[in-house]
Amino acid sequence: MSTSMTVAIAGEYLAARPFAQLTDPAMLGIRDALHAADVTYAHLEMNFGDHRELWAGRGDSYGSYMLADPAVAADLAWLGVDVLSMANNHSLDFGQRGLTSTLDACRKAGLACAGTGADLDEARKPAYRETSAGRVALVATASGNKATEWAGRPKETMVGRPGINPLRVNMCHEVDADSAAALREAADGLGILRTKAHTGPGKTGQQLADDQFQLTLPGGQSAAGEFVFHSAETPRVTTTCHPEDLEANLRSIRSARAMADIVLVAHHFNLSEGPRGNRPPAFVREFAHRAIDEGADIYLGHGWHRTLGIEIYRGKPIFYGLGNFFAQSAFLEHVPADAYETWGHDADSLPSLTPDIWPLHPGLGPHRETWWSSALINVDIVDGRVESITLRPVELGRDVSDEAPITRSTGRSATHPLTEGRPRLAKGENATRVLERIQHLSRDLGTDLTIDDGVGSIRLIPQVAAPTKGEPR
Repeated sequence: MSTSMTVAIAGEYLAARPFAQLTDPAMLGIRDALHAADVTYAHLEMNFGDHRELWAGRGDSYGSYMLADPAVAADLAWLGVDVLSMANNHSLDFGQRGLTSTLDACRKAGLACAGTGADLDEARKPAYRETSAGRVALVATASGNKATEWAGRPKETMVGRPGINPLRVNMCHEVDADSAAALREAADGLGILRTKAHTGPGKTGQQLADDQFQLTLPGGQSAAGEFVFHSAETPRVTTTCHPEDLEANLRSIRSARAMADIVLVAHHFNLSEGPRGNRPPAFVREFAHRAIDEGADIYLGHGWHRTLGIEIYRGKPIFYGLGNFFAQSAFLEHVPADAYETWGHDADSLPSLTPDIWPLHPGLGPHRETWWSSALINVDIVDGRVESITLRPVELGRDVSDEAPITRSTGRSATHPLTEGRPRLAKGENATRVLERIQHLSRDLGTDLTIDDGVGSIRLIPQVAAPTKGEPR
């Protein structure tokens, strides 16, 4: 008997305000589209909890501290979201209590959650969703978090550490021979040179090869430095997956494949090989390919808050960048003192620093079309094989252009009007620009995206399902 399933993909959720009360046709149209699928996936980049019971967990100087009312989790379910990846660089904005509070709110709303947990085993295990069309599994991981944010295993009398499921990255900076020699000499003179002789059992930091060296700068000495160099003809930054984390995540994928009909793998990454561009880093492509080799049906990448290209690998889609589906960080009401200091405000004047002060959050200025647009994606799977992909472009309250003028606002600020940040199906030139960007980036990855009347589509050539590890190709 033939079986079919439609998986809806709804991008990154920076949802800070309730929305289940909305009755406008545009929002209800999004809801109808998500409910029409057999299962809907989204990535949560928000914490849920009572601000009177939580405290800022990072205590450092970057970005936003993402916190919303737990009721918003129920709104995600109202919209049609079924499975949610939770691992990202904001998972511990409010520490381990915030992580637990977020999981509790999402599970209470009936959402299947993956990527964070009370310990490493819970964070790494697949989450399952039962549907009338079959069983769906989600494995979720993140790259770029601090070591203190990784989940840990329990051991004998020690409880496990709450946190995220990590996929660490080995990064190396290749420089020409003269530059490498100069860096070595300078580091040696400063007493901050670290070589292979300084690495090994009992040592923190990355294991170095014979031709690699590291600078143990004062701020990174407790972690044995962060910058690995070696000599090469062409300057570049190279990245590979941490081998132990890679194998552990692949083991979760193999387990999911054995116990589910469809396997989704979500990967959040905020690392890049230099400035963030429009192509995924090497370690991301490495993991995406290995995930599909081991049984994943769909790879879901996010973290740069922009759409990236789509690759078809062994008949399975790889979405390297989903982009934002909600973008409401401007409406965070409970902002820790650290965030005000990060943005240059006088922390000693906190009584006068209200959440509307500007600037306060990344991604909001200067405005970029890639922050305020994405696509609602449907993947149709027949008899376990991906048959077609449909993309309906979405805008979040600004035109999709370099200037990104606001079209839907909230509040009446004269100096910095706030973008509503809720999704609407894009039309006309906005729809075309969203799709043409994805079309161009996908073409570079060997994928043909057809655009017709404001809708993008990819039709896959029927082929034998990809074998997994241990099976003949």
